[in-house]
Amino acid sequence: MRKILLLVLTARGLSAQSTVEIRRAVDRAIPPIGWSARTFVAKRACVSCHHNILPILMFHLARERGVRFDKSALEAVEAKTLRPLVEPSAFEDAVNATTLNDPTPNDSFLLMAAKAAGLAPDAVTAVYARRLVHWQRDGHWVTSDFRPPHSSSYFTATATAVRAIRLYAPEERECIRRARQWLTRARPLSTEDASFRLMGLVWAGAARKEIEEAGRDLVAMRDVSGTWPQLPGYPADAYSTGESLFALQEAGLPAPGGAYRFLISAQASDGTWRVHTRMLSPAKVSPPYFTTGFPYEKDEYLSYAGSVWATMALLAALPEVPAPPPTMRGNAVTVTDVTEPTYEALVAATASRESAASVKRLLDAGAPITKNKPLVFAAMSGDIEVVKLLLGHGAEPSAEALSQAVTFGYPDVVKQLIDAGAPVMMTESSGINLIHWAAIANRPAVIPLLVKAGVPVNAKDNSGFTPLMYAATINFGDRTVFNELIQAGADPDVRNNDGRTATEQAKIFLRSRTSAQPATRAGVVRGQ
Repeated sequence: MRKILLLVLTARGLSAQSTVEIRRAVDRAIPPIGWSARTFVAKRACVSCHHNILPILMFHLARERGVRFDKSALEAVEAKTLRPLVEPSAFEDAVNATTLNDPTPNDSFLLMAAKAAGLAPDAVTAVYARRLVHWQRDGHWVTSDFRPPHSSSYFTATATAVRAIRLYAPEERECIRRARQWLTRARPLSTEDASFRLMGLVWAGAARKEIEEAGRDLVAMRDVSGTWPQLPGYPADAYSTGESLFALQEAGLPAPGGAYRFLISAQASDGTWRVHTRMLSPAKVSPPYFTTGFPYEKDEYLSYAGSVWATMALLAALPEVPAPPPTMRGNAVTVTDVTEPTYEALVAATASRESAASVKRLLDAGAPITKNKPLVFAAMSGDIEVVKLLLGHGAEPSAEALSQAVTFGYPDVVKQLIDAGAPVMMTESSGINLIHWAAIANRPAVIPLLVKAGVPVNAKDNSGFTPLMYAATINFGDRTVFNELIQAGADPDVRNNDGRTATEQAKIFLRSRTSAQPATRAGVVRGQ
């Protein structure tokens, strides 16, 4: 019934825009998305949100709408992306957290793509899904990524975790209830926040009233033209407009026809859309860039993601065409209970939050801390009790553990590691120190601790950037980090290698009206 209603509402919104034009735009968009994804997965080992997960979701949406595409492109992307879930060592790797990096959205998006591809629940997906359950924190999930718009939002992390858990661990109702409560009360700052807040409430089974209120919040973020920018004060683009339309469609809410007309008119003749990146600082926050042949140079990857979102929004406006669902087979595994107090068992235990009792049993039974991974995992998950246990049993307070605690934004873990002797004064060859990283990652709560520990707040990196200069360059939609640094003694008059002060930098890059917002994010202090 909801899908029928959605088609009616969409048809009303598109009264001035023909399905033929939408179909024509989709047919132009899919080929460059396909060959770009194929090139990316052939060259890059890691799984990305933009070139791995999003195209899988888009291709299967196209299949559901009866749109033809090069199936070999989908097969190539799925083979590379879903390998961790289906290769012979998948279960052992999952238990040992071999690929654990940033579970939300890395693992949550991975499970969403697996479901789209038809992978049935099994022991491997259960490990991934239940680990996500244990990484929940005060009702939401966090991410250590800090590349807005598509890799920094607590809302994206939380919504994708909810979706993955509902798909592969539906019995975990309590964590979904807590997530639904958090999504209901948390306030979005960006279009990414608002879009995934709406989708998260839908996926969490929220009441219709809550979904409609979230939809109104998303619609309110449109600019005067009726389309969506990444942040208030920015120009509208295909990324934000596409994901907003898709979220409204997912929620069964009216989708404005003018936004569809914007997408069609903004599409380039080659079928792509250009979206300008906000990642303009010199910090190396991503693997080395290479081109897939998709246009727009430094804007390539975000333009690719924006093109996929735009195409998904247009596809969702088309009627469904009956088609058999895809199927994918995993591997049959035999699950055995491991009780030996080994290092591997300790790693597996520390890969989940709230595992202090299990970790204590293993340590008391003699599990060795021969390497640094257990403490690093505990720092990543923000499990302060496990951090204390490991340090108490001789774990080295390493630079890696402290760096993870800073970039994930856990002040209690940062303090514990500093007090234990972690090398807080470390500086990379680029000249970037931990306060630089706190600014780059938008982690204001850890800045006072680092300053108190003696990390220089006005240190310049090789580009002449102080932490304040990064805060003036990377726009997360508020001035929290900027204000925290000023309070900590940051000098706004230091000039970078381009001769600009942080204040002058802010006038160029912090164009968003939300720069005047108070020092909170998403209704919670970052890192809390």
